[in-house]
Amino acid sequence: MTLDDLRQLCASGAAPAVEIHALTPMMYVLFHVQDGQRTPLRDGQGSLRFTSRYAAQAALKEAGLHQATFIHASAYDEMVGLGPAAASNEFRETVILGGT
Repeated sequence: MTLDDLRQLCASGAAPAVEIHALTPMMYVLFHVQDGQRTPLRDGQGSLRFTSRYAAQAALKEAGLHQATFIHASAYDEMVGLGPAAASNEFRETVILGGT
């Protein structure tokens, strides 16, 4: 799925589920979520990437999306020497992009 495909879905009245994943402090990838499956949004060169959370959110808002889920995985357990966490250390936040 591309950003244009997402724009068309929004224009048709659909409310697609989208996640913004922070892979590094300067790499954010958008995923379309449907039936529990995550698929990265793509451009002509592969996965669509942004260098800031704000840029990703602005692109989604321009496409007509009203909300998205921001996900940042934490390495806290590893940093304090606890090994892999039994439960996920993801920070999940629903971001309202605007509109109605």
